Amino acid sequence: MRLEQTPRQDQTLRVTARLVTSSTILHLSADEMERTINLEQTENPALEVKEQRICLFCSTAIYGQSCTVCGRLTPNTPPSAALATYSDASTPVQWEQQQICFDIDNYSFTEADSDDSFDPLALIATRESLTEDLLQQLETLITPDDASIAEQLVGNLNERGYLEVSAHEIAELIEVPLARVNHVLSQLHTLEPLGIGARDLRECLLIQLAAIEEISPPHPLVYTVIDRYLEHLGRNQFAEIARLLKVPEREVRLASSYIRTMLHPYPAHIYHATSNEPLAGGTHYIHPDIIIRRGDNGFEVELMEEKRYNFTIEAEYPHSGRPRAEKASASTARTTTSTDPTVLQQQPPQPEIQQYLCQNQSRARFFVDCIQRRWRTLRRVAEIVVNFQQEFLEKGVRSLRPLTRAQVAAELNLDEGTVSRATAYKYALLPNGRLFPMADFFDGSLKIKDMLRELIQAEDPKHRLSDEELARILAAQQIPLARRTITKYREEMGIGSSRER
Repeated sequence: MRLEQTPRQDQTLRVTARLVTSSTILHLSADEMERTINLEQTENPALEVKEQRICLFCSTAIYGQSCTVCGRLTPNTPPSAALATYSDASTPVQWEQQQICFDIDNYSFTEADSDDSFDPLALIATRESLTEDLLQQLETLITPDDASIAEQLVGNLNERGYLEVSAHEIAELIEVPLARVNHVLSQLHTLEPLGIGARDLRECLLIQLAAIEEISPPHPLVYTVIDRYLEHLGRNQFAEIARLLKVPEREVRLASSYIRTMLHPYPAHIYHATSNEPLAGGTHYIHPDIIIRRGDNGFEVELMEEKRYNFTIEAEYPHSGRPRAEKASASTARTTTSTDPTVLQQQPPQPEIQQYLCQNQSRARFFVDCIQRRWRTLRRVAEIVVNFQQEFLEKGVRSLRPLTRAQVAAELNLDEGTVSRATAYKYALLPNGRLFPMADFFDGSLKIKDMLRELIQAEDPKHRLSDEELARILAAQQIPLARRTITKYREEMGIGSSRER
C-alpha cells in the first residue's frame, strides 16, 4: 500500500489582537469601561470624548450633583489608569484624512450642568469618617507620644470594626513597648461604637456587655453563654447549652434573646447605619448598563453608555502643521520653497509625524469600533432576553422562564462565549426599579429559591422545616428536587439549616 499526502481544506479561526481586544471590551463592567475610556482619551490625542452627564441610575440628564427624578447623588469617579491600552500591533493603515463623528443622542444639557454653585446639596457638609471620629476621640484619652500607636490600631480595623493584627505586631512595627500598645487599645475599646477594636466576635460582645452592665444588670446567663458556648449559640443549640449548664432551656433562650437584641456583632456597621456613611473601602456603586422601560409598544431597551458618550476622531492636531482634510487637495497641490512662516506652516509634516498621526487615528478608529460593537451586541442580547422574559417583567420572579445563553446565541447567530461576555458583570434596571444582574435572566433556580424563601419564612418557629421536608413539599407542587439540591439552594441564599434557624 502506497501512502500519499492529499491536501484537505480546513476552516480555522485565527485569534488576532483585534479579536482579543474586542472581546475584552465586551466583557468589561460599566465602571471598568468608564476607566478604559478615560485612559484611552488621555493617551490618544486623536480621540476626543464628550461625556453627557446623566444620572447613572435612571439615565436622566442632571444639573449639578443630584438627579431631579430619582434624587440620587452623582458619584464623582476620577479617571484612573487601571487597564491596558488598546493599540493595534499590526501595520498602521493609511486612513482617508477626514473628521469622523460617531454621533450619539444629544439631549442639550451639557451647557448648563457645569454650574454647581447653586446646588443646595453641594453645600451640605459631609460627616467625618469612622477613622477620623475614632482618632479624634482617642486624642483626648492618650498622650501625643501615643498618636502613632492610635493610627496603627485604627488603620488596621476591617470593615466590621475588628482589629486584624495583634498588639505584639504593632509594637514590633513601630518599636514601642507592648504595654503602651495595650493601653491605647484598652482606650479604643471604651469608644463608640461599643466593641470597636475587638479581635474577634467573643471579645466584641463582652466589651459591649461590660458597658451595659454599668447601666443595668443583664440576664445572669449572658456572660457565660458568650464566653463559653458562643459556637453552640450560633447553631441555636439551646438544649445542648442547657444540658451543659444544667439549667432550663427556657433560660438559655431568654439569654439568647437578650444577646441578639442588646448586642451587635459588627460595631462598624452600627456607625455606618447611624451616620449614613458608606462601609469601609469607599462607596461602591453598581450602575445599570441597560434600562428596561415600559413603552407604548411593550418593553423597550435603552443603553446607558450610548446616551453618555460621544466620540470624535480628530483629523488634525494643534501646532502639528497638518492642514485639514477638506483643504488638503488644494494646499498640497502647490509646492514652494518660500521661507514665509505662513507658507512653511502649511507644508506637509515630516514622515515621522505623519506616521505618528496615522497610528493614533488608526488606534482611535479601532477603539471606537470596539465600543460600538459592544453596544450593538449588548442591545441585541438585551432585546432578545426582554422579549423572552416579558412575563417575568410583568409578574415577578415566579414567572421567569427557563433560558440559556446557547438559545440566545443561536437566535442571534453568535458564539455562546460572546453572549456570556455580554451578560457578565452587566446589570439591568427593571421597570419596577429593581437592579437585576443580566446573568440572573439565565438562572433557572431563582423561581425555586423564591419558593423556598417563602416556605421558610412561613414555617412554625417551634418546628423548623428540614431539607427533606422542604423537598417533599415542593414535590407535592410538581417540583421534584433532591434533598442535596435543596441544601445547595438554601446555602446560596445564606439561610441556615433547621437546627441553625
